[in-house]
Amino acid sequence: MQGKKQGEPRLFYTVNTESIIPQDHAVRRIAEILDLTFLYEETKPYYSHEGKPSIDPVVIFKLHVLAYFFNIPSERKLMQEVRVNLAYRWYLGYDIDEAIPDHSILSKARARFPEEVFTCVFVRIIRLCKERGLISGETHFIDSSLIRADASKESFSVSLPDPHEFMNSFSLTHEKQDNGKRSYTFDGIVDPEHMGRRRDRERKSQKIQSSTDPHAQLITRPGKGTFPAYKAHLCVDRRQRVILSVNGTAATDDDMSAIDPLLSRASMVAGRLPNTVVADSHYGGIEALKYYQDRGIATCIHPRIADNRKGMLRNTDFRISPDEHDCYCPANKCAIKKVNNKFRIQFRFSSHDCQACPLRLKCTDSPHGRMITYYRGGYFSRASDLTNSARGRRLLSARQVIIEGVIGEAKTSHGLSRCRYRGLVKFQLQLLLTASVVNLKRLLK
Repeated sequence: MQGKKQGEPRLFYTVNTESIIPQDHAVRRIAEILDLTFLYEETKPYYSHEGKPSIDPVVIFKLHVLAYFFNIPSERKLMQEVRVNLAYRWYLGYDIDEAIPDHSILSKARARFPEEVFTCVFVRIIRLCKERGLISGETHFIDSSLIRADASKESFSVSLPDPHEFMNSFSLTHEKQDNGKRSYTFDGIVDPEHMGRRRDRERKSQKIQSSTDPHAQLITRPGKGTFPAYKAHLCVDRRQRVILSVNGTAATDDDMSAIDPLLSRASMVAGRLPNTVVADSHYGGIEALKYYQDRGIATCIHPRIADNRKGMLRNTDFRISPDEHDCYCPANKCAIKKVNNKFRIQFRFSSHDCQACPLRLKCTDSPHGRMITYYRGGYFSRASDLTNSARGRRLLSARQVIIEGVIGEAKTSHGLSRCRYRGLVKFQLQLLLTASVVNLKRLLK
């Protein structure tokens, strides 16, 4: 006999949500692994001792976990899902007939709590990963990715300079201070604060500003056109692809500017400095290689060398004397002019010798002669030796799978394909929350 379901609502229900939620549901496993009650003490200084009780701060961060773990892009959409999803209600501690908070509590919480509170959640998950043996700390993979900002190209216009800064730019003292900023001191010690900073150069993208998101910058990439973006830097441990540190910067900032915060935070949570760092050539400047190698860290990074075109004579084809005083070309001509500082020596060959040289067509087309840059200290040669070795090739192959796979996972499944908030500070919070749920997935496995 054919049955027919009668869907008549009842006035009263006797329901036990504990029995409804499956034992293998993700929210049950998250609740078992991640205890967020420590946030009561961390967030206490940001509440008044009197007045109306606020929404539970643990509930606020659990909502963030749900939004990023299940890739719910909108906070309004998140609250709609919480309203109808019994598993989400169970995880938050809300009963079936209990009113759900308004979505605005999340934006208010991001304005109330500083970055340190979100970092505490991130670090707590990393400590759980470390306790379960998911982190070795021996090999770090570093990479960056452009994240499209929550702004449009039409919102950008030329920004007018501050009148006081404009007048100060003409003062001799101000000019000397700007020209004196270097990424390294005169004794050859790298200054992490200015590493990778472009000196005496103002980019076109820094002269225009978005009325929607003033910190976003326009960037152009082949095949993608021009779009407003930020840049996300990630440091990942090799063993189980746990994210050890993140850092958000402007889209046009040099990748080397993020090296110091990435390494310092990653070594702090891992409890040690890595033996090896693997990255692409964007992190291969002389300051970065010196920064790592002076700390005893091997650098599997292709050096960032301004070399000649493919098929032409390269810098390595030129011979440097043992005392670093002379440079000889493959035609056995000696350089006649050089610029010397703590990091590098620039040799320039005579334009007369170059014009008459039989190897000129394979060497240079400059009428001023070939110039060779030689870097002191062996930092580039040590990095090149490792990247060209069998071990280095294996590490670079693993890099494509590990760090690029983690970035792809974060973009596809955990909301990093686009900035959810506006401003560099809020972008850093998004990176921390995304990294937290990615590491949480490692724990669940």
